[in-house]
Amino acid sequence: MSIRYRKYQEKREGNKNYGKWYGRAVHLNNVSTKELAEEIAHATTATYADTLAVLNELSVALRRHLLNSDRVEIEGLGAFKVGIRTVAAATSADFGAQNVKGYKVLYQPFKRFVGNGQVTDKNRRAGSYVMYLLEGVTAKEAPKNVVVDSKDVSDPKV
Repeated sequence: MSIRYRKYQEKREGNKNYGKWYGRAVHLNNVSTKELAEEIAHATTATYADTLAVLNELSVALRRHLLNSDRVEIEGLGAFKVGIRTVAAATSADFGAQNVKGYKVLYQPFKRFVGNGQVTDKNRRAGSYVMYLLEGVTAKEAPKNVVVDSKDVSDPKV
């Protein structure tokens, strides 16, 4: 399996990378909770209904813990926690809940250390951390989405 990308060119004048080309990830499909439940049910001994119920309850439990200011770790998937956006106050005494202007869910993927067999100069093992969900991933250019503006759909040259 490969992550698909499309090429795009930096077009903002004045940007130091103006005219250079980059890739952006392309998402080919949206997968629903019901579709995930069906896949999991086929791969396990759990029924579709049981799997769907567990997945639905996972979102309820995750929300409950996040609203309680907990960090939720799901092995093999990652950790979820709440982050906030605030505005500054002149003093500590002036800062309160009124300074909180937004909330967001922060996701940190599960990572594991992959050693390269070497040792650093501080006598520590060398290597890198690999995100479990992306281990072994490759990239592949997405198929072109050619769109032609034409009112005459019978013309084969268009």
